Amino acid sequence: MTITSTRQPEVGGVTNPAELLIREARAATRRRRQRVLVMAVAGLVATVAGFLVVGNSGPPKHVNAPVKTDPGSVGVPKTTPYPSTLKMQRGLYDGGGHIPALPWGRVIPASQLRWINIKSAGAIDEWGVWRPNGDRGLYPVRSMDGGVHWTAAGPLLATDWVGGGIYYVGKVISDGPTSVVMVSNAVIDVTTDGGRQWYQYLNAASDWIVSGQPVSVSIGIRIRPFPDGDLPKGSYATYVLNDARHEWVRTGESIGAEEGRS
Repeated sequence: MTITSTRQPEVGGVTNPAELLIREARAATRRRRQRVLVMAVAGLVATVAGFLVVGNSGPPKHVNAPVKTDPGSVGVPKTTPYPSTLKMQRGLYDGGGHIPALPWGRVIPASQLRWINIKSAGAIDEWGVWRPNGDRGLYPVRSMDGGVHWTAAGPLLATDWVGGGIYYVGKVISDGPTSVVMVSNAVIDVTTDGGRQWYQYLNAASDWIVSGQPVSVSIGIRIRPFPDGDLPKGSYATYVLNDARHEWVRTGESIGAEEGRS
């Protein structure tokens, strides 16, 4: 006699061991995929957050990183060694034995003409520096006939007294019969009324080379550094005389080879 089981299989139950193994493998695969997806999303979020932080604060800086203080940086102008104005004093220096000058307009004796050895380049209206007998002091003189006759045109410019060497003018820049600039590395002597009144600017450092600067109005000069001076090599400044205020006004400059303005 055959006995038949009356127990019914559970609803949804699996009795085949092979099928159980397959289902377990599929469940493990799904769990691995979920972990990979979670890790990928977390990495993406971290990357985006990092970009936002860098964009707002810039790259990190080390506490000992050097600070850029280059004076040539954009927006930071170099300091000019040339003053914006050169204010002159009335009259020339007062020293060196107070050697009296010839009265203004007095004719220089013919025997003394050979001692007028610093002159302007004018063809007709000339200015010069007279050193009586080749010694003592220097005096400004003027000629209205191309150097044939000369007359006294101002007080003592310089003498041989101790410390007075910086007042010895070495160049005469004429601007016609009434105006002239007489200069050295230290002084700028000016008259605009034919020598009746003089004004002087003193650069105590004595490190300038002054030359004439053509301008459409007034008188112009250009100042550049003496070769062994402390000013930037290749620099210069241009000035125009403001006669009413008795000062030179800077109208342009170049500070070294890389930066300039005018």
